[in-house]
Amino acid sequence: MPEIKEEKLFPISINPEFCIRCEKCSYSCPPKAIFFRDSLRYVDYDKCQGCLKCVDVCEHGAIEVISIEEGKLKGFSIDPEKCSLCKACLEDNFCFLKLFELKRDSDGKEYISFQKDSLSECYKCLKCFKTCPNNAIIPEIE
Repeated sequence: MPEIKEEKLFPISINPEFCIRCEKCSYSCPPKAIFFRDSLRYVDYDKCQGCLKCVDVCEHGAIEVISIEEGKLKGFSIDPEKCSLCKACLEDNFCFLKLFELKRDSDGKEYISFQKDSLSECYKCLKCFKTCPNNAIIPEIE
């Protein structure tokens, strides 16, 4: 019988198309996991406790419950099959801390890499995972 993995009913995701920036979610969040950046709301998943109070107070349906495997984020990998080297992840407004970089392998072929040594600086907002146009950025869970 295959091993059944327990699934979280959070983290949550804030849909910018429905968010009117009323800040009710921020005020309702006990650990202050919801933050505002570049005129959009994001979630620090290290702080999020999954209480879902933000979902209860959002009158606009902007906060969605998503799920990822239980565990701690240890970085991101880039699926070479899906990555088209569009370089969206290298643009200024993609990652707050610019933790993605363009590299070349020994044959001179370009590829995108996440700077795992800078994970401690990462907001863990999963913006990169949600906005990659090719769904090539994959959270690595330990």
